[in-house]
Amino acid sequence: MPSEIQVIDLKRMEYRKAFAIQEMIFRGCDEKKYPDTIIFQQNDPVITLGRSSELKNLLKSEEQLFSLGIGIEYVDRGGDISYHGPGQLVISVLIHIRSYAMNVHQYLRNLEETVIRTLNHYGIQGKRMEGKSGVWVENEKIAATGIGVTHGITRHGIAININPDLTHFSYIVPCGISDGGVTSFEKLGVKDVNIEDIKNRFLLEFNQIFDTVIIAPVWKEGEMTNES
Repeated sequence: MPSEIQVIDLKRMEYRKAFAIQEMIFRGCDEKKYPDTIIFQQNDPVITLGRSSELKNLLKSEEQLFSLGIGIEYVDRGGDISYHGPGQLVISVLIHIRSYAMNVHQYLRNLEETVIRTLNHYGIQGKRMEGKSGVWVENEKIAATGIGVTHGITRHGIAININPDLTHFSYIVPCGISDGGVTSFEKLGVKDVNIEDIKNRFLLEFNQIFDTVIIAPVWKEGEMTNES
């Protein structure tokens, strides 16, 4: 029987507020208050540093970044340094991974496969690169992964470049990888794409790969904790 999953769309939101919502929903999942959850969002420009980040991969000072309207956040996902901003679809996935009979490695591969199939629908040939995470087109990354697992529940997820300002990626060494570039739907010639269609295609592929079914959301917009 397919696992039930709710979908929350935060639209565009400041990263710290979106993260607070993710944490609240995570606690609700852990307490069985909420079902497994997919969260869609776009963020105001921000650079995030994961647990494996090295400051040498940050190519501008905090002061320079702030003057450019780009924030900095330290986060508890795996991976190195990443950029998020308008035009990039960030997808956080909160599932009880043991219920899906897979380990963390297989979970990441399935998440990447979901994106590869989504890209294929738009005529983009995505692929994995040996020894590197995320999804690539030739030698350029189009989707970056970074997850955490706590109490057997996944957090964070994957970010797909639709039409972000790619110059912002030049301020970092994305994911600590210096021998590959960054690309997007727009750079690859797929323009005027409807981001809502991309979300729906992602969900369709996710449901097939993870054997899930979408239910009406239990979490309601505006339901926040005092700490947020």
